[in-house]
Amino acid sequence: MLKTQVQELEANKVALTVEVEKEKVNAAYASFYNRAARSVKIPGFRQGKIPKAVLVKFIGADSVREQIEEELVQEVYPQAIRETKLHPVSRFELEESNLQENAPFTFKAVFEVRPKLGEFNYKGYTAQVQREIVDDESVKKVLNQVREQQSKTETVENGTLSVGDYFSAKVQVASEGNVDEELSDEKAAHKLMEDDKLFSPAIGMKVGETRTWQHKVEGESEANSKYFGKTLDYTVTLNRISRPTLPELNDEFAKTLGEFENLAALETKVKEDLEERAKYDAEERAFEEVLGQIIKDYQFDVPEAMVQSTIDFFIQGLDRRWRQFGTTIQDYLRNSGKDVNEFRETFRERAVRQTKTMLLLDSIGDREKIEVTDAEYREEIEKRAKEYNMPVEKLLHTLAENDGEENVRFSLRSQKIREFMLKNNQINYDMVKEADFNKGETEA
Repeated sequence: MLKTQVQELEANKVALTVEVEKEKVNAAYASFYNRAARSVKIPGFRQGKIPKAVLVKFIGADSVREQIEEELVQEVYPQAIRETKLHPVSRFELEESNLQENAPFTFKAVFEVRPKLGEFNYKGYTAQVQREIVDDESVKKVLNQVREQQSKTETVENGTLSVGDYFSAKVQVASEGNVDEELSDEKAAHKLMEDDKLFSPAIGMKVGETRTWQHKVEGESEANSKYFGKTLDYTVTLNRISRPTLPELNDEFAKTLGEFENLAALETKVKEDLEERAKYDAEERAFEEVLGQIIKDYQFDVPEAMVQSTIDFFIQGLDRRWRQFGTTIQDYLRNSGKDVNEFRETFRERAVRQTKTMLLLDSIGDREKIEVTDAEYREEIEKRAKEYNMPVEKLLHTLAENDGEENVRFSLRSQKIREFMLKNNQINYDMVKEADFNKGETEA
């Protein structure tokens, strides 16, 4: 039997004192000596038959005590956590350990715990957010994007390079007269976009023509470049121009995209999808607005360990994205001259809000007894299995092997809490066209 005592030290930090009975202590010592006798080689003694006193002298009394202490703490700490129903969010620091043979063992573990939230209001708030109007113009824009995706390219023999064209060129990049081989390319391939500041001087070029221009490296997307703040000299020789030809927007085109009888059916489907997305986006903005008001009204501290864990999550995601573009956070820190701790601090405000949001939503879910039933979980798995074109049982097995069920249930519960919040707060929508979307909020 364990004896435990919990002492609150400060906000979200406790000291857990645990007493282990003498019999368990002696059993731990006996187990250690038996294992040591079989594994240690000491001249003059057979393995497994080495006396305890010899083992202690050979290993060292302090080393023996430290190893047994570690084994006992690792064994009983989880049990003590379960019995006291605490929720640690950080590793513990061991204090006041008094381990010795033939006596009870008492130790104190100090750690941060999940905050216990008091009463707070989460109903009756008002949110005023924008919602995009889906009209014929919106549908036409999407259909044109689909046409571009389905377009074919044809070589332009005698024309000039225009916005929207694909082109290949020999590109030579130099800095202060020195050619950079990494930035240069004998057969560079690009699509000339309307906002392409780097290659916009190439507009109007003919195949075989050579142009030179300068480009100052100063954009946000170029912040990690070793030339940031400097001017580069570009020499470009155009080798080839290809121009996309768009398919006609008619019934035949609609049939090539799926089970659509005609163009009208495709337009209906596009409009339904756009309206669903507009509704979801607006609800998400309203949800965030209500959460912001709750966080503002209900002030509470979050454990530093939880904040740091959330920052870790942000940085890991950022690093994965940057690696897709051939750079890393280490490259950014080296080029910017920032310290890693300084870089981490830039995420603090966002991490605190994210952590508070998670704690508040979880508390709301508990108070409203919002749970995910087995039937709801099964329905979600069947839906995902259909999307992945995978047998349901195989997906269930995969999730079970990778602890995925907990993540799916968490996602479903979060969605149910979100729906509860939207129903129990006043949400007002300002209907605006895409061109005016965010305009009012940005000006404010």
